[in-house]
Amino acid sequence: MWQAHEVGTPSYEQLFENNRRWVADDLAQDPDHFERLAASQRPRYLSIECTDSQLNANETVHTGSGEMFIHRNIANFVVHTDMNLMSVLQFAVEVLDAEHVIVCGHYGRGPTAAVTTPAAAWRQRSTARTTA
Repeated sequence: MWQAHEVGTPSYEQLFENNRRWVADDLAQDPDHFERLAASQRPRYLSIECTDSQLNANETVHTGSGEMFIHRNIANFVVHTDMNLMSVLQFAVEVLDAEHVIVCGHYGRGPTAAVTTPAAAWRQRSTARTTA
């Protein structure tokens, strides 16, 4: 069964510094990188993935910036009443001309269990874990 565990979390100052370092590193390797990305976005894939903070969507399939259009939601659900997901899907297919839609995720984890288990049962299991 899935259990939450704490990992080190950087401060927001560290996040800003990490971002500045990331930009500098990218520009050092390719001075035109961001200009090229801004000029065109034509990914072949729309990837619908779980919001799991332990996974990076591009890293799991070794793609770079602009190679996949990515939508993340809880438990990688595709539900016709989710207007955010539907707008992403429409934009990817009609505007970006994405050729493939990938729904990628995992099961048996907290988010999936939370949305597929009746609320009362989930609260009971969650409470039992925190009081044990």
